[in-house]
Amino acid sequence: MITSSQLTGLRTSLPLVAERADAIAVDFYARLFGERPDLLRDQFNRGDQAQGRQQRELALTMLALARDVVGTQVGVGRSVARGREASASTAVAPWSSPAAASWEVRAAARETTSRLAQRHAAIGVGPDEYDLFARHLSAAFAAALGPAWTDEVADGWRALYEQTRDELVSSVAAVYRRADLEPGDDWREALVTERRVEAEDVVALTLVSADSEALPAYRAGQFASIQVTLADGARQIRQYSLRGGADEQWRVSARVLTGVPELGLPPGEVSNHLLAHVQVGDVVSVSPPIGSLTVDELDDAPLVLVSAGIGCTPVLGMLDHLARVDPDREVTVLHFERTPERHAHRAELEALVAALPRGRLRVSYTQGSLSALSAASTVGVAGAGAIGPPDVDASLDGAGAYLDPIDLGTVDLTPQHRVFLCGPVPFMAIVRAALIEHGVPAERVHHFVFGPDDGSVTRTDTGQRRRSALDEA
Repeated sequence: MITSSQLTGLRTSLPLVAERADAIAVDFYARLFGERPDLLRDQFNRGDQAQGRQQRELALTMLALARDVVGTQVGVGRSVARGREASASTAVAPWSSPAAASWEVRAAARETTSRLAQRHAAIGVGPDEYDLFARHLSAAFAAALGPAWTDEVADGWRALYEQTRDELVSSVAAVYRRADLEPGDDWREALVTERRVEAEDVVALTLVSADSEALPAYRAGQFASIQVTLADGARQIRQYSLRGGADEQWRVSARVLTGVPELGLPPGEVSNHLLAHVQVGDVVSVSPPIGSLTVDELDDAPLVLVSAGIGCTPVLGMLDHLARVDPDREVTVLHFERTPERHAHRAELEALVAALPRGRLRVSYTQGSLSALSAASTVGVAGAGAIGPPDVDASLDGAGAYLDPIDLGTVDLTPQHRVFLCGPVPFMAIVRAALIEHGVPAERVHHFVFGPDDGSVTRTDTGQRRRSALDEA
């Protein structure tokens, strides 16, 4: 429990930390990788680091956790009043009411901790590494705050870090327990038994255990990490959804990221390696199944599954599960792709929806005309087209604003629906906003961001939308 003096240190320093959070995050990673370059080479995502995504996520994470502690232990009303008097860069935002502030801050903190635990399990962060992180984070804070980094302030942030660390260690251990593994036994060897190139640039792999012990069972919608050795010796890690299928098999698909050099976006190291080099008979390292974007432990509410591009893969895992254990569930599937040639796993998607008596599918192609994201955010999902059986000709939509092919007004949406979003961050942000406008409560719209989450899905935008919403799909 954070003491009153530690809370005072957090509260008084939070506005200054908010102003300098980005600098703290950048300095932290520079210090960390300066001492341990192996962490960048073999554990952290070099592409995300090059784009600054992990740095932005760390800055937002620090603020979300601190705001939660200050808001819940000091009193939201005082925080709101202070936020109304402060600038937009200070510690708390001017919500419309104390109740709204309390719910928003607490929900953000819960989501942040859950996401961090999944991320740390996905890349194999061990308990011993948290001491290393603490040392470099403290040094980065001290450098950024200068004289304001007093003993009281340092003690407050140290207490917050230790509280978060304990929650993360416990949550990561729970991931291992669910996979019948001990902490530290986070990587298994998996054999590639099938390889298929889907669409233009998607490689689909089937994996089985490379030893006598089967790969762990997983829940519909979960993902696993794959670690491969690249040409320069680095052992990079990426996350891929598990698509369902036969027991003791994992099926994953990776879309190759070509990169956009002029925007500072590097090609996908692991996706390109999987397409170019991994063949049947090869062995890769895999993590335990991870992720909370699942349908098997929720209520029996009607579902809407909305995906774009390779975001279809967790949807396929959910549909496979529903077809086997809950075929009478009411399910509407909306999938977006740029062109028919890029549509991976279309036949599989259609077959799984057809196996559900109350399943409906609409596939829409945007023809690659997705340049006006600001217009798309305003338009939402305005357009024409009824939900019905798959029809290739009917869904070949011409150029237009993003999400133009489907009008959510034609979808039977109620406050009781649960919605799962799977796809690029800008896509999920636009769809989430439109769903809420159509009456679906925010807490019933579920999403998960693979890689660093800079808050863009929930409208904390830090620049991710400079790319087209399907560029990463």
